[in-house]
Amino acid sequence: MFRHSHVTELRQAGFALTEILVVLALMAVIMGIGIGSFANEMATAQGDADMNIVYWELKLARETAINQRRSVQVVFTQPNFISIVRQNIPNGTTVISTAVLEHHATFMLFPGMPDTPDRFGDQTAIDFGNAQQVMFTADGLLTDQNGNLVNGSIFIGEVNKPMSARAITVFAPTAGIRTYRWTGSSWRH
Repeated sequence: MFRHSHVTELRQAGFALTEILVVLALMAVIMGIGIGSFANEMATAQGDADMNIVYWELKLARETAINQRRSVQVVFTQPNFISIVRQNIPNGTTVISTAVLEHHATFMLFPGMPDTPDRFGDQTAIDFGNAQQVMFTADGLLTDQNGNLVNGSIFIGEVNKPMSARAITVFAPTAGIRTYRWTGSSWRH
């Protein structure tokens, strides 16, 4: 009798193979959901980091133009390079800063994504209308190569990661810079 009761206790304390498999399957599903969510969160964080690179380069260009009383050109080079170039007096230029987007981000438009609420353009990833060059003046305005005020949009993101989509807009008269994040259905400021 002692022996039989001991075996019964062991059976009651153990787990059946099907119970173990069910627990493992549930863990796999939960981990799969977590990894998918983590990938979206990672794309979001990386998109924000790249947006900040563009934002701070634009701010640097504007502040340099105002503080040094010189025109400062912002040059966007595909796929992911930005340079800030001061126009010297009487002639010549000086590169003030260069930056590269990180996380495999590039200047790009995602198919089917609308323009930002500012509506400054989404025909190309770097859209300043017909401007061949854009620069901040000593007054802090954003102009084209002919001195005309120009609004514009810069779109960035990582290929196949729409949650990394970001947009930066510049309003010419005040050189106000706005940043936008794609939420999956709209742009959020």
